[in-house]
Amino acid sequence: MKNKRVLAIFFEGLKIYCLNIHKFLLYMAFPVLGQVFGLIMIFGLNYWYTRNIQDLSVKYPALNDMSTLIGFAVLIAIPGLLVFMKAFWDYLVAYCALNSMTEGYLNTGRVYDFKAHNSVVFNKTFSFLALWFIFGIFTLLAIIPVFWIICGIFFIYFILIFQVFTFENGLSPIGYFRRSFEIIKGNFARTFILMAILLVFTYFLLPSGLSVVFDYLNLTEKLSKGFEAFAFTLPIESLEPYGITPMMIGKSMFAQLIAFIVIGFTLPLRSICWTLWYNNLAEPVENSENSQKKKSVSKKKKLTGKAFKIEKREIDPEIIRRAQMEDDHY
Repeated sequence: MKNKRVLAIFFEGLKIYCLNIHKFLLYMAFPVLGQVFGLIMIFGLNYWYTRNIQDLSVKYPALNDMSTLIGFAVLIAIPGLLVFMKAFWDYLVAYCALNSMTEGYLNTGRVYDFKAHNSVVFNKTFSFLALWFIFGIFTLLAIIPVFWIICGIFFIYFILIFQVFTFENGLSPIGYFRRSFEIIKGNFARTFILMAILLVFTYFLLPSGLSVVFDYLNLTEKLSKGFEAFAFTLPIESLEPYGITPMMIGKSMFAQLIAFIVIGFTLPLRSICWTLWYNNLAEPVENSENSQKKKSVSKKKKLTGKAFKIEKREIDPEIIRRAQMEDDHY
């Protein structure tokens, strides 16, 4: 696979995604829609609460106390917060589980056993949390304008950290970043092109296309009414002279919701492409960072692709067995 071009990787990933889209949509349903539903519960219930606070305080005198008012507002937000946090966690897990699914598909021709692929994270939970913590700090730095360029460059070098986490053992959380850097080094331009293709396709073209469909069916204005009602509760009177109205905010929020859903459901496509890109670039490595330093380059060359696959990226035999079964058997 070492000579595969960027476009070949993209179209191969798109093919795998489209052939198994029903399974990927099912897998991503709760991680994506659960976050949306959780936020709707949080803001919807509190919107209802603030709209009816006067009537409720008359009916229930205990609500006349400020601490009780605040406490009840927090209390009714907890169910939605729990749903959101569970969905968000599942979304983070998908970053690695989807890589394992892709490898499973390449070995068996099937996408199967979501729980088994999730175990790639649960078997290394501490490293997974540390990886996201470090990546979160990096993302916070990237928000600062003075770091935009340098963080943008390093983002490309670190783009394969989740593939490294999934397929290579014996590395520290920092080691995942270092290993990704080593893989991308010398392939920066091609990696940037693949990233740009995926970014444009999943972050702009698909959301814009779906928005056009909603506009054509005259659904945008109708579905934006709920967001518009929420916008009326915001203190935006001072912004209205600048053309910012509740209707505009409502439509903008709806557009952002559509974009979030599309981007979420196309995470499998991006993970598939980056796993294929990892396969295309990664060299065989030893199981630990120390052994990497001790092994000579000549010894590495003796490792065949097949031997590396068995040693480094072996799929659990139980998963292979389940691949031969019908979906409803597990």
